[in-house]
Amino acid sequence: MMTPFRLLLAMLGLALAVLAMPGAASAQRSHTVREGQSLARIARRYDVRVSDLAAANGLRPDAQVRPGQELRVPEAGVTYVREGQTLSEIAHDAGCSIADLQRLNRLRDGQSLRVGQRIVLPGHVAQAEVERAASRWGRPRTPGVATIYRTATRTRTRIRLVDTRGRAPRASLRRMQELMRPRGATRRDRYPQPPSRLLELLARVSDHFGGRTIHVVSGFRSAGGYTRETSQHVAGHAIDIRIDGVPNTVLRDYLRTLDRVGVGYYPRSTFVHFDVRDRTTYWVDWSRPGEAPRYQRRGEAPPADATSDERSRVGEGGDDVSDEGAEGAVAAEEDAEAAAPTAATE
Repeated sequence: MMTPFRLLLAMLGLALAVLAMPGAASAQRSHTVREGQSLARIARRYDVRVSDLAAANGLRPDAQVRPGQELRVPEAGVTYVREGQTLSEIAHDAGCSIADLQRLNRLRDGQSLRVGQRIVLPGHVAQAEVERAASRWGRPRTPGVATIYRTATRTRTRIRLVDTRGRAPRASLRRMQELMRPRGATRRDRYPQPPSRLLELLARVSDHFGGRTIHVVSGFRSAGGYTRETSQHVAGHAIDIRIDGVPNTVLRDYLRTLDRVGVGYYPRSTFVHFDVRDRTTYWVDWSRPGEAPRYQRRGEAPPADATSDERSRVGEGGDDVSDEGAEGAVAAEEDAEAAAPTAATE
C-alpha cells in the first residue's frame, strides 16, 4: 500500500514529467497578470510589441491591467494594425513587400485596414504546425540558432540565423558568407553575401527539424561546366543541404511548403538543393555528381536504369524547367565528401 508521502512524491513526479513534455510550456500562449505587471513589462517578457499585445486582447496600448487577468500572447510572425497604420508601413517594418502581405492575408489592392486587424507576416508558422514537428523531430535547443557542418572545410559551427524578430543579423550574413565559400577559396577571393531571406528560411528549416545539424554540401559555385551564369549558386542564393537523421525525401517535401523557393531533388546524390527566388520551382534530376543534368518532368517516366526504390521516392517528377529554372548537380568530389553514416539520404 502506498503511503501518503510516497503518493505525494508520485504525484509531484507526474506533474514534473508533464511539464517536461515537448510542447507543454511553449504551447501555452496566454499569460496571467501578476501584481505590479504592466502591458509593457509583459510585452518585454515575450518579446512582442506592446501595441500587438494590446490589440490581441482588445485593449489600448496604455490600458491598465489587473492581477489575475488572462492575456493572449500574439504568435511570432503576426502583427496587429495600429491606428493610422498602412499596409505599406507594415511591409516596411517587416522587411517585405506589399504583395507578400496581400498574398498571405488575402487582401485586395486598395483594401482598407481596420485597427486591431491581425496581419500574418512572411515566415509565420502556425503553432499547430510547430507542435506537430516537435512531436516528431524534437524541439530546437535555441530557436533561430542552427548547427551547420560545412563539408568542404570539415568545420562545424553554431550560428544565430535570425534574431527574436525573425530577421537575419548583419553579422550572421557575414558568417554565412564565409561558410558558403567554395572548396579551395582563399581570403582574397570575393563572393556575394547571401540574401537575408535565405538565412530566415534556413532558420525555419533548422527549427522544424529540432535543430539537427545541417550539412552544407555546396554553397557558392563559379560558373563553368554544368553550372551556368544564371545559377542561383553563382548569385549566392542557393545551398545544397542534408540534415542528420532526416531522409532527403522528408526534407524535400518540407522545403516545397515554403514560398518562393527553388527545390531540386537528386535521387542519386546525398543532398537536396534549396534556393530563394521570385517564383517557386521544383525539379528532379537523375544525374550523378559531375554528370550532365537528366531532368524528369512531370508526367515523364523515370530513366530506364532507375531502381524500383528510386522510382517510389521520386513520385510524379518535377516542373517543366527552363535554362534558368533548375540547377546542375555538384561536382563529384563535393558529393563524395558529403556522404556520412549519420545521414539518412532516402
